[in-house]
Amino acid sequence: MSDRDWSAYAKSTYQWEPGHKLHLRMTKSSLTSDFDYCPKSYEYKRIHRLPEPSTDDMTRGTNVHDAIEQYYINLAPLIQKAAAALPEKPAKAMAILQEALPVPDEPYTLGEEPIIQKRLDWDLARLQSDGVKNFLPIINELEVHAYAEETIEFNGEEITIPIHYAGSIDRGFRTDEDTIAIMELKTGKFVQKLKKDKWETDRYKVQSMRTEMAFYKYLLEKANHNLQDVTHWGWVYPAGSTKVLDKLDKYGYEQRSIDNITYESCLGRNGNTYKKKIIRMRDALLTAYLTSNFPPKASVGKCAWCSFKSICPEWGGSDNPQEYLENYEEEK
Repeated sequence: MSDRDWSAYAKSTYQWEPGHKLHLRMTKSSLTSDFDYCPKSYEYKRIHRLPEPSTDDMTRGTNVHDAIEQYYINLAPLIQKAAAALPEKPAKAMAILQEALPVPDEPYTLGEEPIIQKRLDWDLARLQSDGVKNFLPIINELEVHAYAEETIEFNGEEITIPIHYAGSIDRGFRTDEDTIAIMELKTGKFVQKLKKDKWETDRYKVQSMRTEMAFYKYLLEKANHNLQDVTHWGWVYPAGSTKVLDKLDKYGYEQRSIDNITYESCLGRNGNTYKKKIIRMRDALLTAYLTSNFPPKASVGKCAWCSFKSICPEWGGSDNPQEYLENYEEEK
């Protein structure tokens, strides 16, 4: 539905070496997901550009993101009408929000509708409590690019590497203090575990989301964007309760997936901690290029989801990208 050229975000890394004129492209996914997830997986995906099969989760996520992006565009001329129906006629207000939803090119078949509806339920509650002011996003799938020359110390020398930072930020809203709050839409599960009769969110999930949001904040700063005054960040998981999990996790804790909205300040220690983490990850990636060393970071649970496990040396594979390509073509 979006006319954005998403191919620019796919296999987008150029292998860098001294004197190379191309910039090393760094995105939220390539840095905080691929490289941090496993440097060897990053090498296969971003340097050798090995293809991966599409999944239902990927298709569902794209469909939901496209729908919500267009929904906010269509809602702009309707929002005053929706607000006027509240609080006496919430059903009428919801009908107006639903009117703003785009009609998909093909009927949804992967459970997109309840996810989208949950997002609209939250919007209706926000409209009821906060009104029209600052309701509509000022960032709606904003594509941002920044070019910089970063210096890293390597073997006692300072080496300068040209980097192209790039990303697309889901949403951003104006705060009451006239600053920016950036928000990420997720269509996966949001897991909690029952510990000592209390449901606790997996701390690694929160750390992962903060790292992703820190990359976007860093990207806006690098681009010297006019919307770089980010003081809050957050994430929404409207698909959490639709996910089916085993009753117990591998450690024996009872677990569940829930719908979730998180919104917090990213100033002070919180913001500084994760900005430093982004810089450390960036420098680790540059060091991997300089040393031509992208080691596997294996774990049974994590590797089960990896497309490249069949050739990974950590699992007895050949470490041969050509072998993967040949098998991939045979299985298509």
